[in-house]
Amino acid sequence: MRSLKSLLLKYRSNIIVTLSLFLIGVALINIYFALEVNVRSNDECIWNPEKVGKDSSEVFVFTFVKVDGVTWNAGIRDGDQLLEIDGKRIYDEFQAQNILNSFASGEYADYKVMHDGKIFTTKVYVKKLIEFGSFAGALSALFWMIIAFIVLTAKPDGRVQRLFYFLGVFAVLTSLNSHLPIYGDYRGYYNDFGILAIVITVFWIFGISYAPFFMNYFFWNFPDTFKFARISWVRKSVFIAPAFVSLIFITVMMLVFSAVLTNEVIFYAIRPWRYVIMSANVTAWVALFIQYRRLKSKEEKKPILLMLIALAFGGIVTIYSSQIAQIISDTIFNSPEYYTPIILVAIVPLVFAYAIFKYQLMDVSVVIRNTIVYGSATVTVAAIYFFVIYVAGQSISSFLGVENQGIVAGVFFIIFALVFQSTKNKFQDFLTKRFYPEQFAHQQVLMDLSNELAIVAGLDNILQLMKKTFVDALKIKTFGILVRDKEGNLSLVDSVGMTNTDCKIVESRITSFLKEKMLTTKHPAIEQVDFKTVLPDEKADNLINEGIHTIIPMMAKGKLVGLLLFGLKHSGSRFAGKDLELLWAAANQAAISIENARLYKSEVEKQKIERDLDLARKIQQGLLPQCIPNMQGLDICGEMIPAMQVGGDYYDLIPVSDSRLFVIVGDVSGKGLSASLYMTKLQTMIKLSCTDNRSPKDVLVEINRRMYEELDRSWFVTITLALFDMRDNSLKFCRAGHMPVVVATNGTVQSYRTDGMGVGM
Repeated sequence: MRSLKSLLLKYRSNIIVTLSLFLIGVALINIYFALEVNVRSNDECIWNPEKVGKDSSEVFVFTFVKVDGVTWNAGIRDGDQLLEIDGKRIYDEFQAQNILNSFASGEYADYKVMHDGKIFTTKVYVKKLIEFGSFAGALSALFWMIIAFIVLTAKPDGRVQRLFYFLGVFAVLTSLNSHLPIYGDYRGYYNDFGILAIVITVFWIFGISYAPFFMNYFFWNFPDTFKFARISWVRKSVFIAPAFVSLIFITVMMLVFSAVLTNEVIFYAIRPWRYVIMSANVTAWVALFIQYRRLKSKEEKKPILLMLIALAFGGIVTIYSSQIAQIISDTIFNSPEYYTPIILVAIVPLVFAYAIFKYQLMDVSVVIRNTIVYGSATVTVAAIYFFVIYVAGQSISSFLGVENQGIVAGVFFIIFALVFQSTKNKFQDFLTKRFYPEQFAHQQVLMDLSNELAIVAGLDNILQLMKKTFVDALKIKTFGILVRDKEGNLSLVDSVGMTNTDCKIVESRITSFLKEKMLTTKHPAIEQVDFKTVLPDEKADNLINEGIHTIIPMMAKGKLVGLLLFGLKHSGSRFAGKDLELLWAAANQAAISIENARLYKSEVEKQKIERDLDLARKIQQGLLPQCIPNMQGLDICGEMIPAMQVGGDYYDLIPVSDSRLFVIVGDVSGKGLSASLYMTKLQTMIKLSCTDNRSPKDVLVEINRRMYEELDRSWFVTITLALFDMRDNSLKFCRAGHMPVVVATNGTVQSYRTDGMGVGM
């Protein structure tokens, strides 16, 4: 599963492009169907079914016959009965409309009509009536999809951008209604198209089910996120609720296709959902209005106000076409011009596009402007170069001859490639300085920072330089630096404009988030919409309240060294696009400098410890017997080689008279400096306790009593203490947990061991 996710992230850009182009193609096909294919024939009247006779048989009576219309000109008036069209008897209004739809625009259809009890046949000129609602929906969907594609392309990993993209997707799926039967003959539609009818209908149902939920969810998160929208069950309901609705509609539709239910059931099922969609549009507008009221500056409010006006305009046009147009016109067949304003709803996505690009919403306009400016400039320069080369090449070829024209062209092409490559970067710098002065200033400042970081030593100096650069040079009002502490957490070490200076973050979720983002971008950043995903809710809320909008990781050799917290730029906008690349480069240079400073400090401390340990080793060696006592009848030698510079191993020789000698061999548990300190303490006690009138047992009992009160419970000491008495050539020894004593006599070796477990273990 993880490898599949990584694969999808790796090829996400290609998937987005492919899917978007496919959906744009579907939107274009929907427009074509609305204008050319799924249009109904119009005879400028209505056939009204009425029950007559004792058997309640149904006849079709002409009503609302338009004066001077095609039916009127054929001699048909209100109250006449329609019997046949094109020689086919009429028994169902769906069947009648399908017969009439088979005629092309401009053809004549044969109507058999009963007038005042007399039957006559007449020819009716056939017109075609476009479904303006379907056309308006398909055209709007095309605009929504194009805008959504641009938005997501600008920032594929943006949460708000993904939600906006889904709006475009569901708009296209909803506009599939241009393929559906106009008069609701779904069973006939299935009989004609089979599996294709099922596929189109199912996707259309997904569109009308999900669109209202996602439209509201988008405005709950744009331009800022409501607190309730962060609740887990709210997020899940946005997906689960429309899935449940889709399942119901798909079940009903399948039963209609299989003739278990009638076509009329679809009307009863879909009509209430239209009111749900209308209510969702109202609640979405209210959510956006609340977002508008929460914004503080006029600059932030301007684009949202445009969107509010656009949505309100779209709602007014929809209400007019669905309600008012029916009142002021007798029927759509007689007065289609009253219903055409519904096409104006296509203005809504265009206004959204203007607001997004004009006011740099969702990080789109920067990308678009860069593409247009740099692309146009590059094409212009290339055109100039080619023109110069062409003129020069033609001039030189006229002197050298036509046969050398190919060689001349090749030489000039190489010259062009070299010149263009060498001047391209300078030209881009000129454009950046001319069109994006703030970005150019940031670029220069951050380049200077990178150069200075390479020569600055000391962690404090590095942090001070970074703070000075971002706060003073870039004029950022809210800024913070988090660096890894001894416990491995990321702790705030310096900040400006932040009230909570006790900020600590655990890196585990951050690292996994950055790894995923690195599959799709070389310069991953954590933006405010990602805070809830990466950080605990409390930490995310704190950073949002502090005004932090962007977090740039400081990484060295794949290791997270720290985080840089950024508020808004001096202009009031968020860091995006090229800014993030510059910040990423500076942050990584800072990470390398911080790691180098830590390594340097660690090396200095290590060398200091090494010197101290070497001194301790010399001191410890000095505590050992420096000369072997000369005692008649004994050959004595001893050596101690610690595993480290110092250790807890110990031996000593303490003569208490000319003929009596205490020999001690001991070991303090553990190694290193701690063990050596305990050993030194033990040695002092033994020197004081070993006197001429005491036995080894008495000495160890006393030392054990004193050490017990002072020795940590996780430590212990083992000792063998022997007393050699050369007056009677005897040896007394006492062993406290140490290795057994081995005695060799005339080639015989004997080991003295204690039976059972030692006391005090």
